[in-house]
Amino acid sequence: MNVIQEIETRLPEQAVGGFRRLIGQARVGDPILLQQRAMARMIAPAQWILNRVGADGIRLTKAGHLPPAVIVEASAELDWGWPISVNREVHLRPLQELRGHLRAVGLLRVSKGTLVLTVKGRALAQDPRELWWHLARTIHHSRTPAVSDATRLLLLFVATRDLARREDYLTTLSRSLGSLGWVQSDGQEPTTQSVWHLVDTKWNLLDRLGVFEQTEAWHGDRGTVTVGGAAFARAALQSDAPNDVSSD
Repeated sequence: MNVIQEIETRLPEQAVGGFRRLIGQARVGDPILLQQRAMARMIAPAQWILNRVGADGIRLTKAGHLPPAVIVEASAELDWGWPISVNREVHLRPLQELRGHLRAVGLLRVSKGTLVLTVKGRALAQDPRELWWHLARTIHHSRTPAVSDATRLLLLFVATRDLARREDYLTTLSRSLGSLGWVQSDGQEPTTQSVWHLVDTKWNLLDRLGVFEQTEAWHGDRGTVTVGGAAFARAALQSDAPNDVSSD
């Protein structure tokens, strides 16, 4: 059972028909036809981090952050259009989030204060295609079930390529999560604000992987999906539903 089929099992009966039409519209079952060159472009930031860690690893600061020299290097190497020059990881959120994600999906680990590659990380660092597939298969993993559900539904809407604004995604997601029975702590239906709290980190990761069309602005309400982004979403949705859910 793939991750999207698992969601269907929890929908109310009256919502199943519309959900299946949405799956068809998103072409979830289509073969993933994306050139390796396009895959390599999408995962370039992740591959850069893995290669920068390399065989020797990176000694972290006492606070557990990447050292300033690596931050300066990352700012120069990764074309993220960050608006200011920084030398601290806490001030370069895209790098901080991506490093955390690579650790969460089993490619990096910390050993005695040093960031090192895992066995899988070493294997995938030089294999763009398999790295792309690994990131797609694990993008929805979270220790928080609501985050997993919200991310899977987000990927489904990404695969349709019908929405173009972040606000449209959040509005649609709030209704969809409500159909699955999710409510806020006060018992009210999910709002766009509460949904953004669930998916902001995942959205940012998708954005940095080139799932959304890039604009000149370093931030903003962009949500138009690239061809590679739709393929990435479909690949994610074709993955098996995990028995044990990993961390963010």
